[in-house]
Amino acid sequence: MSLLGLDIGTTGTKAVAFDESGTPLAMHYREYPLFLPAPDQCELEPTSVWDAVQEVLTRTAKTVQRKDPVRAMGVSTLGDSVTLLDTEGLPLTRTVVGAADRRAVPQAEWLERTMGRDSLFRKTGAPLHAFCMIPKILWFRENRPDVFQKAARFTGWQEILHSRLGLGPRMDRSLASRTMLLNIHSGDWEHELLEHCGIHPGCFYPLAWASEIVGQTQRSLLGLTRGVKVAAGGFDQCCCAVGAGVFRPGMAALSVGTLEALTAVSSACRIEMPLLEGNHGCGFHVVKGLYFSLAYVTTSGGVLRWYRDTFGSTEKRMAETLKKDPYELIIEPIPDRPSSVYVLPYFAGTGTPWLDLKQRGSVFGLTLDTDSAEIVKAILDGTCYEIRINVDSLARAGFHIQRIRAIGGGARSSKWMQLKADITGIPVETTRVTEAGCLGAAFLAGLGSGVYRGMEDIEEIVKVERVYEPKMESARQYQDGYEKYRELRSRVEGLSFE
Repeated sequence: MSLLGLDIGTTGTKAVAFDESGTPLAMHYREYPLFLPAPDQCELEPTSVWDAVQEVLTRTAKTVQRKDPVRAMGVSTLGDSVTLLDTEGLPLTRTVVGAADRRAVPQAEWLERTMGRDSLFRKTGAPLHAFCMIPKILWFRENRPDVFQKAARFTGWQEILHSRLGLGPRMDRSLASRTMLLNIHSGDWEHELLEHCGIHPGCFYPLAWASEIVGQTQRSLLGLTRGVKVAAGGFDQCCCAVGAGVFRPGMAALSVGTLEALTAVSSACRIEMPLLEGNHGCGFHVVKGLYFSLAYVTTSGGVLRWYRDTFGSTEKRMAETLKKDPYELIIEPIPDRPSSVYVLPYFAGTGTPWLDLKQRGSVFGLTLDTDSAEIVKAILDGTCYEIRINVDSLARAGFHIQRIRAIGGGARSSKWMQLKADITGIPVETTRVTEAGCLGAAFLAGLGSGVYRGMEDIEEIVKVERVYEPKMESARQYQDGYEKYRELRSRVEGLSFE
C-alpha cells in the first residue's frame, strides 16, 4: 500500500506516490499558466489547476494501483492565495496568487491605520502585508462588490480539493496562519479582526490540524479506490520542511522553486519584534506543537523560468533533442566565480525582509563582453545573496541557522547548491527525495492514518544524500560580492518606475 502526496503550486501541480519507507513509486507533473490581467495582479484559472490536479492524481494513482494501491493521501498547497466560491462551491473568480499579486496595498494600509501593525502581529503572528489573504478579500469587497455579494466561501486550494473529492473541506492551521485572521495564541479565528473587517467566520471552512483525516473517498475516482483516507494537508513550505526532516532548532528547510523559501522551526510561539521587523512572522506548523517562521525571495526559479522562456529557445530545443532538462543546459556553462554582473531578482517586488511591492528587478554591470552565461550566473548569485540577507535577518530574531536542507527542483543543481553554501557560509544538505512538498504531504497522511507513530519515524526515513560544505576561498570571494550587492541594493531602495 502506498501514500500519495499532492503538491498544488503556483506554476504547476505534482503528485508522487511513495511506499512507507519514503521511496518514490510514481510521479507525474503538469504546468499551468499564470494570468496577469492588470498591473499588480497575478491569477490562476481554477479550471486549469483542477485539470492538472485530475491528470496527475489519476496517472499517479493508476500507475501504482496493481502493486501498491494508494492507502492515504495528503495535499501541500500554495499559501496566501484566495478563491471566492458561490453557494454551490463553484469558483466566482480566478485564484488570486500569493506573493506575486500586489493589488491589495490600499486594503493593507487601511488595516494598518485602523488596527495597527504591531497589534495585529501580537494577535495573529502574521506581519501585515498585501500578500495576506484578508487584504485580498477586502479588495474584492471594494472593487468587485457584484462578485463579493455572491461569495459564500473564501478558500485556498486545500479546501477545493477536499470538496471535489466529496469530503468535508477543512482549512488547516498552517494555511490559516497565512490568512492573517487566525489567533496565534488560541488556534481559533481572530474574531475581533473578522468583525472589524465585516467578515463572518462562516465564510471559511472549519479549522483542522494538518495530519487530521478529513474523510475517506466514498467511490472510485481519479484513480483512487474507495476508502482512501485523506489528510487535511497544509501550507507548502511547512510540508517541504517535514519532507526534508527539518524539526530541530538550528536547521532550516530551503525550498528552491518558483520562489525560494527558508523555513525555520520553533517549539515555542514567538511574537517578537525582530520577527515583525524582518516580516518573518510566526505561524502554526503542520506538525502539531511546532511553529514556523518564513523568509523568502519572491522570484528565484521564477527569474530562471523568465530567462528560459525569453532567451533560452536554443537550450530548450537542445534539451528536447538530448532529452535533458533545459535548466541543466542553461546553468552548465556558468563561470566558477562571482559574476561581474549583478541582478536584483525583484521581478515581483522584494521578498523578506523588506516586502517592497514597488521595487523592480534590475541588472547592473553589463558590458559589450557580457555573455548569457554571465547573466545566468548573476541571477543565481543574486538569489543566493538574498538568502544570505534573510539568514542574517533571522539570526537577529534569534534563529541561528547552522544547517540548511535544500529541496525542490533547484536542489538537483550541484552548482547552485555549492553556491548557496559558499555565499551563506552554512553547509547545505540535499536529501534523497528532492520533491519534499509531496513527501511531506504523504508523511502527514501516514501520520493521520496510523502508518507512522510520530515524527521520530519520519526523521529516520529522511536521508541526506549530499552535503555541500562552504569552500573557504570561494566564500572570501563571495563575501566581497555580497557586500557590493548590499550596497547596490541600498542605492536602488525605494526606486520605483510607477
